[in-house]
Amino acid sequence: MNRKKLIYSILKELEQGNEPKKMDYDLDFEQWGEIAVLIKDEGYAKSIGVQYADNTVYYVSFGSAKITMKGIEFLEENNAWSKTYKGIKEIRDWLKL
Repeated sequence: MNRKKLIYSILKELEQGNEPKKMDYDLDFEQWGEIAVLIKDEGYAKSIGVQYADNTVYYVSFGSAKITMKGIEFLEENNAWSKTYKGIKEIRDWLKL
């Protein structure tokens, strides 16, 4: 899995006002939680809901999340992907490229 492309897609969806969901990306919950925490910790988006139980992520929500300026800069730095990114409907194929 290309984590940078995954982060790009999630940030792109947030930028467009969409709520990314785990099922869209065909990830297991551990992977989804790891990516959410990474995005949050890097400051790419704010208001990501992440809850833990025994140091394990058990809840993730992008429902209130908003992309930050740092997230916008990430998208700009990786703008080569914008030519091939078609949105959430084709995400699984795009991540394989």
